Amino acid sequence: MAKKRIQKIPKNVILKCPSCSGKNKAIVSIDISPQSFICPKCNFDVKNPLTQCCVICAFSDKKCPRTLFMEARVKGFELR
Repeated sequence: MAKKRIQKIPKNVILKCPSCSGKNKAIVSIDISPQSFICPKCNFDVKNPLTQCCVICAFSDKKCPRTLFMEARVKGFELR
């Protein structure tokens, strides 16, 4: 039997502000995909672009759990 490939859900991500390039640490929730965040450096209210599902996918180098679940289903990965 073939081994399933495992894809891990990140616990924390670094969100990068598009206005000032300031970095903000965020905790990833499996239930919620955040649609905005306020940059602690410049106080800019960063909104989710229409082309992305959430600010994690748009402003970090990781993907949110919702996107990872969809990819895992298509590719046959196991999530942890």
